[in-house]
Amino acid sequence: MKKFLFIILTSMTLLTLAGCGGDTRSEVSGQTASTSPLQNRFRAVVSQNFRTNQLTGVAAGLWVPGQPPTILTLGQSDIPNGMKIRKEDHFRIGSVTKSFTVTALLQLADEGKLSLEDPIQKYLPGLQNGSATLAQLADMTSGIYNYTNDQEILVKLLSDLTAEFTEQELLDAANRNTPYFAPGGGWHYSNTNTVALGLVIEQVTGNTLARELENRIFQPLGLANTSYPSGLELPLPFAHGYGLFEEGGELQDVTASSPSASAGSGAMVSTLEDLRVWGKALGSGSLVSSQLQERRLQLVSTDGCPECPEYDAYGLGIGTLNGWRGHTGDYLGYQALVMYEPKTEAVIVILTNFKNFTSAGHFPTDMFREIVE
Repeated sequence: MKKFLFIILTSMTLLTLAGCGGDTRSEVSGQTASTSPLQNRFRAVVSQNFRTNQLTGVAAGLWVPGQPPTILTLGQSDIPNGMKIRKEDHFRIGSVTKSFTVTALLQLADEGKLSLEDPIQKYLPGLQNGSATLAQLADMTSGIYNYTNDQEILVKLLSDLTAEFTEQELLDAANRNTPYFAPGGGWHYSNTNTVALGLVIEQVTGNTLARELENRIFQPLGLANTSYPSGLELPLPFAHGYGLFEEGGELQDVTASSPSASAGSGAMVSTLEDLRVWGKALGSGSLVSSQLQERRLQLVSTDGCPECPEYDAYGLGIGTLNGWRGHTGDYLGYQALVMYEPKTEAVIVILTNFKNFTSAGHFPTDMFREIVE
């Protein structure tokens, strides 16, 4: 992996940012004579992008109330052993984690245990832009530097994907760089924000973030295949994550990477079906009060940060694409998208076990845009 270090360090960022097409077997449900135009586009777009972009594997689902679900599984989860992608496979979901972390924060606000207008310095004195409110961290208007753009962090991670990080180490990485702007002075996606909010949740509750997410979200929604791991291993069955680091180069298996490098900003693991349930809960606001969901959906423009993840607008741990609500994720060897359409209550989830480090593209977002245009 070290021989690829220079390439990665010269790219935009690691965690916020093809390979081998393999077996193109597709498991498709919901394919009947009465399928809708949306279902037809979904199948066509996902299948075409899988082939065109030479993705290692894709698990994707479309659920529309009153219609049979459409599930596609394409490619391989374990290339050397010829294992095919399954709808039950676990994937790292990267920044989709942010939507869980911020939901737990909103629940604590509902309970009166904190205020969204509290400055972050109340909980984490010493973090840059200390007057930024918890709400400004949640909607990415805090101006706090994104630690995953810090060169020292990148060197450590790419030298050893299994390296352990403390949350304080991630905050320190932000602090040795200059803030993007004063709190409220713009919009810039920053993983530091949700790492910090995870620490706030732990401080207020006295529990680990993993325990709070389990009690507040995973158990109430029945997300038995969703977790906030502390180690390298993924639950069985899982899709190996693959990275392409050089044009024309060989794929690298980057599955075994430490979730401590992303903490509350991107450590989670989940499955297609669990993310269907989460997409509806997130988009409809079923786990928070109507007042807090309304506050969550006070969206801000993302126009000022062209190098950031592609959203039309962003709220408190939630983004919008083409009128749908949800979140995307990008991680070593994995990309994810979970979106909910409020009018129809439809949900789309797209998961890949491939990351092309020679490109800043996000395959699930590109597919989604094409599906719903």
